[in-house]
Amino acid sequence: MTTAVAGRPVAVSLSAVLAVGFVAAFVVPYLTMTPDSYRVFWPRRWWLFTHLAFGTVALLIAPIQYWLGVTRRRLPLHRQLGRIYLGAIALSSGAALGLAVMNDVSWVYGVGLVGLNLAWLTTTGLAWLTAVRRRFDQHREWMTRSVVVTFAFVWFRAILGTTIALDLGTEADRFIVAAWGCWSVPLLVTEVWLQRRKVLGPPVAA
Repeated sequence: MTTAVAGRPVAVSLSAVLAVGFVAAFVVPYLTMTPDSYRVFWPRRWWLFTHLAFGTVALLIAPIQYWLGVTRRRLPLHRQLGRIYLGAIALSSGAALGLAVMNDVSWVYGVGLVGLNLAWLTTTGLAWLTAVRRRFDQHREWMTRSVVVTFAFVWFRAILGTTIALDLGTEADRFIVAAWGCWSVPLLVTEVWLQRRKVLGPPVAA
């Protein structure tokens, strides 16, 4: 067993723990729909609730779906969960787009969130398309990218918390950096990881 394969259960387990921890810390408080819990989002509470509800479904399914895919276990369940995952992302990203356009921080922050939405829809859409066309190697790569973007708001909170702890910039600066960094940097790292064998492997004859 290669190191990469052996490390997958650990990576999936950590992802599951991160997902559950994020939901407990940052989603559960919004289950109580009051002006105090939603604060500035109160006028847009249904947009936020829709985004959080379906985003949570996608986030909790993602580690399970990825594991079933790479191990090729219980493929009928994998396909069913894939449909739920696809639908949840479509609904969550639609609500998130509305929140991005109506944000209270700045247009730069909003554009970062729109970019996140486009990355989410694109990676997930191509994961679905490659599965339908039975290009399973490409499907696994696009699904990996999709899962990384699904975890974007986990990274968002990590970046925001770090900048607050280090007292970096203004509040608007922190939100802007988090909005752009939470998806662009993880996707870059993921792309390097996905392409490493093609780049470092033996050369292909012309």
